[in-house]
Amino acid sequence: MASAITLSDDDIVKMSKEYMEWMDAHNPIADPATEQAQRLERMTAHLTNEAGMNLNFKVYWVVDVNAFACADGSIRVFAGLMDIMTDDEIMAVIGHEIGHVVHADVKNAIKNAYLTSAARNAASAASGTVQKLTDSQLGDLAEALAGAQYSQKQEYAADDYAFDFCIKHGIDPYAMGNALTRLVELSNAGGEKASSVQQMFSTHPDSEKRAARMKEKADKHTGN
Repeated sequence: MASAITLSDDDIVKMSKEYMEWMDAHNPIADPATEQAQRLERMTAHLTNEAGMNLNFKVYWVVDVNAFACADGSIRVFAGLMDIMTDDEIMAVIGHEIGHVVHADVKNAIKNAYLTSAARNAASAASGTVQKLTDSQLGDLAEALAGAQYSQKQEYAADDYAFDFCIKHGIDPYAMGNALTRLVELSNAGGEKASSVQQMFSTHPDSEKRAARMKEKADKHTGN
């Protein structure tokens, strides 16, 4: 049944908007007056468009150390990540997540998650068209995307995008490497934050190698 459904880029964007509405309704969003929300606004005020996407940003008021970007241009940064990173490091992480969207990693993850869900929906499969997602399907989609794993090649490509993103926007070229190093150190330190980082690493592997690679790239750029 899944193979009977064809997903266009417009379908993916539409689905992404439904998914983001669901995510925003099921996660605590930091009030615009809070320090974290204002900090993110200061950092991203100039980022209205990137790679043809109209971007929108929110802070999820949760302790998880994470961030993600969706195919509709929505970017969500978790308070737990903001608590441990500098502005430049957060911007590098944002660039990395945008890289996953630009390289179609997110699109493919959404497509695979939807088709898995659609295979259980006879009406949608029989029609061959994308139906509006139910609350249950959106929950399934959120769970599937939370566990979506990227390959080493995809992670390296997103890191490279983040590096170029930093150079383009006047951010420290070492920011991506520093962000990865910070996450590795936190993961090895133990405690609640370490558990959250380890969960993030389960879908973003090889962080030590990636950090070293980003440092080498920054060294070449700066002539060090």
